[in-house]
Amino acid sequence: MIKSRLIFLIGLLVIPALLSMKQDQYPRNYFRSPVSFPVTLAGSFGEIRRNHFHSGIDIRTEGVQGKPVYAVADGFVSRVNISPGGFGKALYITHPNGYTSLCGHLRNYAGTIAVWVKAQQVKKESFAMDTEVPEGTLKVKKGDLVAYSGNSGASGGPHVHFEIRDARTQEIIDPLNFGFMKRDAIPPVISLVKVYPFGDNAMVNFADKAILIPVTGSGGNFKLRINDTIKVSGNIIFGVETSDNAEGGLKTGVHGITLEVDGQKVFSQNIERFAFAETRYVNSLIDYPAYIQGKRKIQRSYVAPNNKLSVYSDVKNYGVVNFIDSKPHKIRYVVKDAFGNSATLVFYVKSHPPANMGGKIRQAEREDNQLISYKSDNHIERTGIKFDIPSEAVYDDFPFEYSVTPPVKGSYSGVHHLQNQLTPLHTFCSLSIKTENLPKALESKAIIVSVTGGNKFAARGGTWENGWITTKIRDFGNFTVTTDTEPPVIRAVNIFPNKNVKKQSSILVKVSDNLAGVKTYRGTLNGKWILMDYDEKNRLLAYTFDEMMKPGKNQFVLTVTDAVGNTARYEAALMH
Repeated sequence: MIKSRLIFLIGLLVIPALLSMKQDQYPRNYFRSPVSFPVTLAGSFGEIRRNHFHSGIDIRTEGVQGKPVYAVADGFVSRVNISPGGFGKALYITHPNGYTSLCGHLRNYAGTIAVWVKAQQVKKESFAMDTEVPEGTLKVKKGDLVAYSGNSGASGGPHVHFEIRDARTQEIIDPLNFGFMKRDAIPPVISLVKVYPFGDNAMVNFADKAILIPVTGSGGNFKLRINDTIKVSGNIIFGVETSDNAEGGLKTGVHGITLEVDGQKVFSQNIERFAFAETRYVNSLIDYPAYIQGKRKIQRSYVAPNNKLSVYSDVKNYGVVNFIDSKPHKIRYVVKDAFGNSATLVFYVKSHPPANMGGKIRQAEREDNQLISYKSDNHIERTGIKFDIPSEAVYDDFPFEYSVTPPVKGSYSGVHHLQNQLTPLHTFCSLSIKTENLPKALESKAIIVSVTGGNKFAARGGTWENGWITTKIRDFGNFTVTTDTEPPVIRAVNIFPNKNVKKQSSILVKVSDNLAGVKTYRGTLNGKWILMDYDEKNRLLAYTFDEMMKPGKNQFVLTVTDAVGNTARYEAALMH
């Protein structure tokens, strides 16, 4: 750990309580449920996901699509967002009490909303849309049928994703605060604790490595599985893995985590509302390497210098605790769920003055490693590579690690190793790689790819100019240049040339691309554009028959283009 960070941390720093939004009094009888059956959850608010907090609750729909979805209160449709990924088909309704409700992963819209949405798609000749709806255009009353549940977008199964937002700030608030679920009396579960040495001369059990300690207990009372005293010295941070379930094992979610040392609060967080601009800071809240390597969701009781989450309060010295005496110290964690149920973990550590780390000597920082600063722009330039990390793109200062290895099969540059995948990036960074032996005819087909195990490529895009390929990346890793000359693949599912389609109601087509990825598609019937829903996760295009399908012979044409301009075309005459 670099010394500059320790200098920055020395002393007592209390992060103002203003950073933590105090819990408001939310109306619990204003909204009705968006569904007509009891709300049980498949996903909770604030749940830790890759690169984000889960921003709402996932309401189970008994594993099926097509359940009616209702307006939770009077208001007007303020936004419609349709995407092949993300929330899929989503509907935003703004209410006169200052809140906006959102339902996502819908199968389709209902009534006048469906008519208006399709008209906009036809007008723009686009399935995807993100449109602000003028106030008064689509008014709704509480209990109106507005849509049907589905599995659209990046959904792992049929459900309704439901959110409540502050209409003024667009902060997302846990819907359970508004009474959308019956009260839960089951406390959270604490499953493990992690103790980290933090910086030079810091030790846990006379070593410079963190230790992971399983926890046992029930009914809100927990203790460590081990009886041995944990020995600590120097700057130490703590982390905890915790979860919460209601009756029947259904998720409700953890809101608050508080850490006390010898009866003094040193850290507190409360995730019951946050802004979308904050959500990627989850990568700083968690033990990021533990999540990437083993999917462990360890929440660190530490606030990195560039962690701008507003969920913290009562944080002393960024959550770093300094142990230099020869005394035992009582560590107490309190975890609370959305209904105020709490779980407590108490354990002790034994402090000691600085000592030898079991005969180990910390490896010195390599002098050729460039120091990356979170506070300023960083430019890295080596032979064949240029890499720019803007200010506030990382959460803390660290020495940058770089190396290059020879080209692999199918590549047109060396493989550039940028830091490692265990270090998170918050914002996009510019990466340029100089090509080697790239034929002129393939310049327009060249892209930067990340290289994973077995020399597998994953496209990261890019544009060629004067021998260099430039793109934006948001993860560290291993990168090289390759080309994509293969067109997308189109596979008809339920049609073939000259088929009689009178007994079916749709055209289904699978589309895929080997590397660069599908960028655009266009379906026509008798020369006119038709609306084809795109289910990205299943690589499925679907056209539901409408007035565009005429009696007799119809000519269906689909063209699909990937990100580097390779195009595929499918054509079939269909009888109706």
